[in-house]
Amino acid sequence: MALDKNHRVKLLRGFGVSITTKDNQIILKNGKHFYEKEHEIESYFPKKFPYDRLVISGKGMLSTEAIKTLSENNVNVILTDSFGSLVSSINFPMVSGIGSRNRMAQYDIFRDDTKTTYLQRQLLHSKFQSQINFLSSLDNDCKKIISHLKSLQKIIPNLTLRRLVSLEAQASREYFKLYASFFDEKYQFDTRNSISKTKQDASDVINALLNYGYSVLASEISKHLNGIGLDPYYSFYHHNHESFQSLTYDMIEPFRWLVEKTVYRLANAKNHALQIKKKHYIKHTKSGMVLLDTELVKKFLEMLEVDFRKTRQYERKNGMKKENGLSNCAEITIVKISIQNLSDFCVGKKQEFKI
Repeated sequence: MALDKNHRVKLLRGFGVSITTKDNQIILKNGKHFYEKEHEIESYFPKKFPYDRLVISGKGMLSTEAIKTLSENNVNVILTDSFGSLVSSINFPMVSGIGSRNRMAQYDIFRDDTKTTYLQRQLLHSKFQSQINFLSSLDNDCKKIISHLKSLQKIIPNLTLRRLVSLEAQASREYFKLYASFFDEKYQFDTRNSISKTKQDASDVINALLNYGYSVLASEISKHLNGIGLDPYYSFYHHNHESFQSLTYDMIEPFRWLVEKTVYRLANAKNHALQIKKKHYIKHTKSGMVLLDTELVKKFLEMLEVDFRKTRQYERKNGMKKENGLSNCAEITIVKISIQNLSDFCVGKKQEFKI
């Protein structure tokens, strides 16, 4: 069964996945997995292609002509491994004088210690604020950690990068300890770091869902960075040699809560049709990692898309504004605006960087 195209996301999974072109149409062929009995095939003319994102978690064939056509139509192609961790993403880069200007300004700003320190502090403050806002929206008792995060925000302006990273790690441990308490014990989720030091090693269903969500979010951020001409591999917070597309993982920090919210909603759903069931995942015998079935991944991606498109009031330059000067913006649009704000700061259009 195909996903509801209103969700604008398509999962291709299993063995025999393919994206090809024929008679001027893009042909999507789903793969076979433990849970699939036959291939599902869809075909669309490029201008009527219904998806913004293709998530590929399988083995198969991608034709260069299909990838070229998808990129030209701004479709984000996201490749993950069988466990939902990001392998690669394919998106269209900005090739223009503006893109080159933005990238050169990025290199200059990120070599400026004063401005880089400012960006680091702004980023961490925004990440803590996003967690505060998320926790405040829940019915759970989160007052203690919210108060703690607010107190950490106050000391950020006085810290160097080394202390900022240490502070972030400390806050993350406390945040995920609380976050784990929101889930039924049957999911065996007690931390973001499961069976090893590698966060992608998901030995429980909650970590596996987080992997999928972070992969999709990271790919969206990478698409917008490339689209505006910034170099996703050159960052101001994460070490360039330690992280895949380090600027992508700088900019993901204030928006991780979107994935965490979706996982929370799915795992605590009252609707029986949405609930996670034991049949939806199995533990890989050799690695001890959890493998999700296609039905659960599709359901999660649909819900994530809904949370991406939920709106809230936000300050932006363009668009219709309310009496208070704010506009209703989708969360995923706010991600894009924040990346534009970073670019504007780099080229000197803005003196402040806000998320």
